[in-house]
Amino acid sequence: MPVALETRETYRGTQSDAHTHCHDLPPQMGGCYENAEPEQQRCKKSIDEGPWESLPDCSYSQPQDVVEEALAQTLKHRDNIIGANCVKDKVKVEEALRCALTTLVSEPGNVCSVTDSEMAIALTYIKDRINVPRDMSIWAARRMRTALSVTAAPAGSVKAPPIPFENRYDQQPTQFISRTVARV
Repeated sequence: MPVALETRETYRGTQSDAHTHCHDLPPQMGGCYENAEPEQQRCKKSIDEGPWESLPDCSYSQPQDVVEEALAQTLKHRDNIIGANCVKDKVKVEEALRCALTTLVSEPGNVCSVTDSEMAIALTYIKDRINVPRDMSIWAARRMRTALSVTAAPAGSVKAPPIPFENRYDQQPTQFISRTVARV
């Protein structure tokens, strides 16, 4: 049963998710620290690696248009997502992102995989930096993170640069301002 606020579309447009909270709040608050207890580590793994559908940050069912939303938001900012990525070979970043978007729109189990470790790092970097609600809604982010993860999985365990703890300069909004917008 949805929480009363979640029945309101206006609230859903501002609702964030556990991943965003856990990675954006520490720099804003001056720190949040792990206690290394088994339950805390289990929760951390779930927030960072999924499955995101089981997180208790949203109690309403997945809307029908979340794949289209994730696809539209990613394509809208495609050039900036590729340009801001930590992987220097932007051709690999673009190819990996196309593969992940193919996975996103395909039937479940039909995965477009990458085996190149740089491509997997590029996808992991994107997955870690999806911000809710700035980039997309909770359910769209869940689906996008899943597509990025399963697309990168065949390359094996890879590490993208860690999400900064002291600041979030890796998410500067100026990287996503259209270059065609007139400056005042």
